[in-house]
Amino acid sequence: MVLKWYGAKVISKINGENKKIIKKACLMVERDAKKLCAVDTGRLRSSITYEIEGTTGKVGTNVDYAKYIEFGTEKMSPQPYLRPALHKNEKAILQLFKKII
Repeated sequence: MVLKWYGAKVISKINGENKKIIKKACLMVERDAKKLCAVDTGRLRSSITYEIEGTTGKVGTNVDYAKYIEFGTEKMSPQPYLRPALHKNEKAILQLFKKII
């Protein structure tokens, strides 16, 4: 009797599926963050993007005033867009990951 180990293939397939799901999840959050963000010149909305590092996906912006829009200031009420976008998609993202388990 010969036993064959397919662990490496299985892990590779799971990692490949994870990356696809992470990308899809990031795109979902990015799309809704762009819909929800306050627009004056459009700079903030156009700067919202995602990046994937290993098994971590991040959605955000490099615009320095973005945090003031999201969280507000003493003189300005918050106009959150990133946290609500994530919250809106949370269940759908969890369902995506459950499919490969």
